[in-house]
Amino acid sequence: MWAEIIPVNLDLRKVDTFDITPKPVEEFEIRVAVFETRELKMMDIEGTTDGFVKAFFDSNNAKETDTHFRNQNGNCSFNYRLLFKLKHPMKSDEDYKLKIQAYDRDFFKSNDLIGEFVLDLKPVIKDAEIAVRPMAIAQDYYENYLKPEAEWPEIEFHDDKQSFWVKMMSKNDKGEMECNG
Repeated sequence: MWAEIIPVNLDLRKVDTFDITPKPVEEFEIRVAVFETRELKMMDIEGTTDGFVKAFFDSNNAKETDTHFRNQNGNCSFNYRLLFKLKHPMKSDEDYKLKIQAYDRDFFKSNDLIGEFVLDLKPVIKDAEIAVRPMAIAQDYYENYLKPEAEWPEIEFHDDKQSFWVKMMSKNDKGEMECNG
């Protein structure tokens, strides 16, 4: 709500007005690079997994990597870039959440979900909007802003301080959610 109290004796043509029209919608490009996995659960009966990674804001527009077939140690290797177009501002805060899921590919039944991680990218998109420049989730930015201010979950950075691991949540044998490596 916006309320102004103006004395009646003032000439309204000389009173400053404020432009309260909403900001126009901006389009952002989100680039997600998937390089590798670590410690994926073996989902196939012979102790292997056919691992791939899927990411999406909206499950109808999901993107996925290729499949690392017959993996025996949970360390699947990729070099994939997943690109998303995103309009800001959005209707709901939920629309800013990037879901990253690891799967075991199956050909004769549905793919098995191994784990999931959710990143709320709204603070990063707002910073890119304010700074009018691309933003990268680097270790300094994460430690100084995202973790303490935006309350981001714990992530582990590589030595390059630019790429990081996310710990996925999955259901255990009892159906309870637990951290998956």
